[in-house]
Amino acid sequence: MTVPAPGAKRPPSAFAPLANRAFLGLWIANLLSNVGGWMQTTGAAWEMTSLTSEPIYVAALAAAGTLPMFLFCFFAGILADRFERRRYIILCQWWMMGVAAVLAVLAFLGQLSAWNLLVLSFLMGLGNAMNAPAWHAVVPEIVSGPLLRPAIALNSAGFNLARTIGPVIGQMLLGLVGVFLLFFINSVTYIGVIFAMQAWKRPPEAHAEQRREGFFEAARAGIAYVRNSAELQAVFARGLCFFVPGIAMGTLLPVIGRFALKLDEFSFGILYAAFGAGAVAGAMMMPALNRLLGSDRANIWAMGLHALSTLVAALEMKPLIFGLCITIAGGCWIMVIANNGAAVQMILPNFMRARGMAVHQMVFFGAMVVGSLLWGKIADQWGVKASLILSALSLIPLTMVAASIRLPRSSMRRL
Repeated sequence: MTVPAPGAKRPPSAFAPLANRAFLGLWIANLLSNVGGWMQTTGAAWEMTSLTSEPIYVAALAAAGTLPMFLFCFFAGILADRFERRRYIILCQWWMMGVAAVLAVLAFLGQLSAWNLLVLSFLMGLGNAMNAPAWHAVVPEIVSGPLLRPAIALNSAGFNLARTIGPVIGQMLLGLVGVFLLFFINSVTYIGVIFAMQAWKRPPEAHAEQRREGFFEAARAGIAYVRNSAELQAVFARGLCFFVPGIAMGTLLPVIGRFALKLDEFSFGILYAAFGAGAVAGAMMMPALNRLLGSDRANIWAMGLHALSTLVAALEMKPLIFGLCITIAGGCWIMVIANNGAAVQMILPNFMRARGMAVHQMVFFGAMVVGSLLWGKIADQWGVKASLILSALSLIPLTMVAASIRLPRSSMRRL
């Protein structure tokens, strides 16, 4: 048995960052906003399957929401590194509130179509793309040091707790009232984030550390920093190995729930919630698993388990088995996302943080767009089961490739 050295500090618990009042306020506001966001996402997916039964349209809906992250995230990162991040985030919240309100009006008037649903999903994704680098960049300004990794995990857990709650509430309201109410509720939830961000007093030194470079100078500096950082490239390479094949089950979930499993509105919401429940559990277990295995090995185990759960889900397409598999997949997904995100945050200095996180988001969402369209097209041609099986089988060798790439600053402690 190993005895801790005198005066050695215990690693912080998964909930330790919530003792910070600013972090707690923003976490709660963001949780409520994400509940509204997942109500809208699930409602939009259900609406799209009502408008068309073709898997490629459902995949296109997923891609429309994530493509802006690939196209505009680096531009957003430059802006977030140049301008006052608190005000910038508030402006992005107003944009997304407006898009959600337009969706609500069109749905109420019965004017939603597959194409304007795709366009508005793209515009909502644009708001998320402009907001994300600044949001990620302010987290280390609120909590730092040993609290940073659990804070990132808590943010991911909050997102996935909302993914657990939002679809269930949303599908109940959809059956009772209609999809327009889900979009309206989402538009209202942005108000809480705006108030919480206004209440946060940003440290003066954080703003002072930002460099007011010219736009093109900032772009060149960001690209050069990433190109010369072997640590960042290692994180991005490992992310690509997982996210392209790993997105298949999430992308095809609306088609699977509606047509393969033949679920009603409420059960459809429960299926979405299962992924979020697994992700919340994964985020809570992550600190202990990282201490036990090291973040490198924990990610590799998560990738392998995700491949196995996808394969079982494809071969046994039954509601209970599929629900269990997607719950496991949710836990694996959050493990990889949170560990990769924490690794990037630890590498980046404050003046480069938004741009560096923007590139990280570009890789993440670019992989998701490619994966969504790839597995959607395969499902369109050969069926959902074939698409899931191929994604699981492709993840196995990619997991072996990822195992050869070490995450920076991670423990390799053996069992």
